[in-house]
Amino acid sequence: MNFKQLEYFAAVAEEGSISGASRALHVAQPPISRQLSLLEDELGVTLFLRTNKGVALTEAGRCLYQHSRQMFQSLRTMADSVRDVEAGARGQLKLGVIYSDVQTATQLLKQYHAQYPQVELYVRMGAPGDLLDDLGRGELHVLFLRSQSGRSFGLRERVLGEDPLELVMCPETDPAPGQDAVPIQALRNVPMCLLRSDDLWNYSRDLLEECRRAGFAPSVACHCYDTPMEMQMVQAGFGVGFLPRSIVAAHPGSPVYTKPVLEFSAKSYPILVWENDPYQSGCVKRFLELAETLGGTL
Repeated sequence: MNFKQLEYFAAVAEEGSISGASRALHVAQPPISRQLSLLEDELGVTLFLRTNKGVALTEAGRCLYQHSRQMFQSLRTMADSVRDVEAGARGQLKLGVIYSDVQTATQLLKQYHAQYPQVELYVRMGAPGDLLDDLGRGELHVLFLRSQSGRSFGLRERVLGEDPLELVMCPETDPAPGQDAVPIQALRNVPMCLLRSDDLWNYSRDLLEECRRAGFAPSVACHCYDTPMEMQMVQAGFGVGFLPRSIVAAHPGSPVYTKPVLEFSAKSYPILVWENDPYQSGCVKRFLELAETLGGTL
């Protein structure tokens, strides 16, 4: 039994004659008759009763016709699903997000999900190095990372906006209460909770260098391994941090807030990073297209 035989069989059943099936399928009658005979021989049953008006299904024929219709519907559903995947309407999108990009990522994903609700989202938060390794192994499709300068990861990149780097603090650790910005000299002897010196984004390095140019050595109370830990230490009152301003939005209800450094302006840029693969799935392509449309507005 093969697909063509079932296609001919179903057409004859629906048209009520071999001649009608021939016209519907644009196939000559002899091949249709031949395939029906082969199908009956293989199954060992009679599928049609020949009448003066054409053909009528036997009980076995009606059973086969019901199963054939179910199969054809399943095939149409399968074909539609495959086309949807290629079009980006279905599939799985695997994303890696660093902690400081959570707000940017959720904004973009919310809009993407509204357009493609049947795409399954797989989102993992982790350290930049681990996420880049997973991207290289093909376990993730796109990463939300940060760029402070023009450094490249050797991958495709797209800037999503800009995010000022500011001091992160609590009321009890605020070096300049009542002021909208903190003078650099106000940081003298102020305990700081900063990312470790080998941080990929170099946030701490830039602030420390600015303090030294102002004539004093910063007082670093804690070197933190990652951004979440720095936020926890700042919230606990260990000192003042220095991070992208948008991170505070990930802590609603927290006493933590930010202020810029008066004489020092620095920015960080949320970016998307992905492999330069011409065979990306449809849902990945649609996601990148949306990101390009919204880039700079997030």
